Amino acid sequence: MLDYFKLIGSGPYDFSAALHGLFGFLLFGVFIWAVEAVNNKSPEAFERLKKGSIAMVIFSFLSIAYGNAIYIAYRAKDGVQPWLRANDMYYYHTLGMELKEFIALFTFPLAVVIAYVVFTMSEDWFESTWARNTVRIALYAAILYTFIALGLGAMITKAKAV
Repeated sequence: MLDYFKLIGSGPYDFSAALHGLFGFLLFGVFIWAVEAVNNKSPEAFERLKKGSIAMVIFSFLSIAYGNAIYIAYRAKDGVQPWLRANDMYYYHTLGMELKEFIALFTFPLAVVIAYVVFTMSEDWFESTWARNTVRIALYAAILYTFIALGLGAMITKAKAV
């Protein structure tokens, strides 16, 4: 069991950072999984979409919450941000962390919109192309934002972990 903690690290924010990444990865998986449910017009797929939309909201919230907790350590006096600036790695700071955090914040409202449309249009889901297209477009945007946030998060962690 203790070998797993070697993978995470032993710093004070390493476990929170691991949970932040885990929830982001799970969020990405749920978004991808929901695309199949939107494209499939069966009642079983719609039930999976309902459960998935709730999972989207939860995972997005948890990922953002843990990300905000880690951001405090990132901006600390002896954190990653001053280290990146001292080593002339402004693009990691500007493009990596700042853009990543702002892009990742868009996943939560998109997840809420998806859940709202799915639950309010439950009776008319199969007849309403508007509802399916709204969810489909929101899902594609959320997948893009989550993918960018995961990639930039990996880039910043590769440079220096929190």
